[in-house]
Amino acid sequence: MAIERLDQITNKKDQELIVLLQNLVRIPSWIPKKPADRLIQNENKVVDFIESWIKSNTNFETERQSLAGGRFNLIASKGKPDLIFLAHTDTVDLNPNAPYDQLAAEIHGGKIWGRGTTDMKSGIASMVQAMSLAPDANNVWAFFYADEEGDFLGMKGLVKDYSDLRPKFIVSSDGSDLSFGHGCRGLIEFRARIIGETGHPAKGTGKSAILRGFEGIFEFRDYLSKLKHPQMGGTTLNINPVLGGQFKSNSIDEDGHLNVVGEAANIVPDVMEFKVDIRPGVPNFRINDAIQKLKDSIQNQGLQFELIEKVHDYGSWYTDLSDIKEYAEITRIITKSGETNIDNPGESGYIDLQMFWEKVGKPPAFMFGGGEGSTAHKPEEHIKIENLIKERDFFKKILEMNSE
Repeated sequence: MAIERLDQITNKKDQELIVLLQNLVRIPSWIPKKPADRLIQNENKVVDFIESWIKSNTNFETERQSLAGGRFNLIASKGKPDLIFLAHTDTVDLNPNAPYDQLAAEIHGGKIWGRGTTDMKSGIASMVQAMSLAPDANNVWAFFYADEEGDFLGMKGLVKDYSDLRPKFIVSSDGSDLSFGHGCRGLIEFRARIIGETGHPAKGTGKSAILRGFEGIFEFRDYLSKLKHPQMGGTTLNINPVLGGQFKSNSIDEDGHLNVVGEAANIVPDVMEFKVDIRPGVPNFRINDAIQKLKDSIQNQGLQFELIEKVHDYGSWYTDLSDIKEYAEITRIITKSGETNIDNPGESGYIDLQMFWEKVGKPPAFMFGGGEGSTAHKPEEHIKIENLIKERDFFKKILEMNSE
């Protein structure tokens, strides 16, 4: 019979785990789009709760790392940072038309429902309770960091102040579906502008920034398609948004972006601006490589290329399974599935674990979580209670492997 009430759980520690997750879900921690609103609505109350719980229930020490806008990362530590846990404290905003109150963490059908039950307050709850259930664990640090769903403010703070650490392993609880993740493609993003020459289409004069520009972009796409990794697959390209037309005196806005263009169909367009999103599978392809290659392709069309701004420049992350096979074996035992469920790193979006992993010496790293990955960020976000318990048991086993 499906669990509908907390008192149907007979194990006290499992009850406490569910309550811990419910308490976390009930604390709003999404980040508004407007900077001024972030001073009021952010992750700080979650940090307060986690810090208080760790101090009351574990033998880890805690400290806060200050971030811009009055926000914080929380670091829990015991001994040396041989093993580092990662968990982010923010969520996305609430959705309309959810089946249950997204801040109530209600139990229905053997599942806990609400914002963050999968991404990733279940990871926080299972991780910190595991810390309390493995008191002999040593040489373990845990980073609870801000803004993963935003612009990586918290991870950038960790990279800035903790890049001198040299952990033996990194474990993130930002996984799902009891799967073992061991890599991700990178994230390159920039804004560019193409300058052509206006003219009359009937006379065949001018150089179209749009038509010729896309010819250059397609050449660039073909080049990227050849950049492949044996496990992570190919490198993808997306262009969005795109604005092109006839350049006018008021075309550039206060941010330096193309904002207004002439739209006459009988005039050859002389300007096009767009944002580029690249997900490199190969580890050494970075933003400057991409910009130079795109510039070459655009210039091959007789056009001018202008870089407007660089946005993101993050490489790929990959850990060979042979380096983490003992941890992968734990997932098979904990899930009782007979095999380890391995994520395909080529199907993953960018994971900011990569940023930290790259700066601290590229040690073996993996992620694991119990939430329902298909429901993350959605109105029906939830986690099965049985999988929440398995996630906790997985982290407990890892901590026991690092016991005194």
